[in-house]
Amino acid sequence: MKICDLTQIHSPLGGGVKSYLQAKRRYILEQTPHEHLMIVPGARTEQVEAGRGQIWKVRGPLVNRTSRYRWMLDLPTLLTILYEERPDIVEAGDPYHAAMVARNWANRRGSKFYMFYHSHFPDALLRTVLKFLGPWARSVTEQLAGDYLRHLALSGNGVFVGSRHLIRILGGWGVPRLIHLPLGVDTKTFQPVSADKKRELRKKLGLPIESRVLLYVGRFSPDKDTALLLRAWNSLEQREPSDWIGVMVGDGQMKQEVDDYSRHHPRIRTTPFLQDPSALAEWYQAADLLLHPGRWETFGLVLLEAQACGLPVIAFRGGAMDEQSLDVADWATERNSDAFAAAVQRKMLRLRETDPGPLSAYINQNFSWDKTFARQMAEYES
Repeated sequence: MKICDLTQIHSPLGGGVKSYLQAKRRYILEQTPHEHLMIVPGARTEQVEAGRGQIWKVRGPLVNRTSRYRWMLDLPTLLTILYEERPDIVEAGDPYHAAMVARNWANRRGSKFYMFYHSHFPDALLRTVLKFLGPWARSVTEQLAGDYLRHLALSGNGVFVGSRHLIRILGGWGVPRLIHLPLGVDTKTFQPVSADKKRELRKKLGLPIESRVLLYVGRFSPDKDTALLLRAWNSLEQREPSDWIGVMVGDGQMKQEVDDYSRHHPRIRTTPFLQDPSALAEWYQAADLLLHPGRWETFGLVLLEAQACGLPVIAFRGGAMDEQSLDVADWATERNSDAFAAAVQRKMLRLRETDPGPLSAYINQNFSWDKTFARQMAEYES
């Protein structure tokens, strides 16, 4: 069986979708007899890997000047690849125009078509609509988004969704054949370390040995609520004068704003995006608390990575991320920077009570990539 994954949510600097695709590719090539074809946007059209695990890049422009994401606009080439390779399964990792083209091709050729609902795109539309048109347009935007998704999924074989929270939303819109499929994490790379090893890592990374280290990992961008995090740092500095520092690991379109902020706030440090998972794991292992300010997340893969390393996490209640966390008792219930800072402060007071063992065990038992892809292959083969 030949399995094709195509998506426009693919950045050379990583991200949750790229992590999913890399893990899926390894699983297919190492643990199944199947072939894997991956199609993602690039600066030019080219085949970058061949054999059982092909990778094609299809030419497309950058979404904006600072983005690492591209639109896959060379649709004739996309169709040519599909006709030449004739995959048995096509999975689209986003709901945009390339997905529509792939669905139509699969329906004509008798291949199965799935979507993986990685990004809740109506939220992105709503941020723009509410900014320019006001709250009166919310219901119209949600209805249009729901109609579009339902139409796209009607003639497909299923829609993989990482959280039950989103399944409830999409089900309310009438989107058919929803399949709950939580993502996973590499628990061999992301695992706890001893107190002595943690001190060694802090020395290696240039972190203070005794201060509490609050960590953010992800893109610096509006959709990740980077501005909210910067406001929360301000609020936390006023609330909590004790010995702590904040570290922001990442890159993105708001990098200049983050760099400017850190220059005026010595407590806050930045470090570039890390492509090596082992290097990223060291930051989780050296920290005391992970902060996730995103209000639009469909899953929250960094929460799995952090907890797999025994690192407690703070985010907002009431969304998809609740399902990925062992302990949400201290999480913020109001979705603003002051409430988030207050939640961080509450958690900081309880850090000594946190045992990394149960956090890591929870992730190992519930969120392994092997479990994710074994379930997915069974669906493909059914």
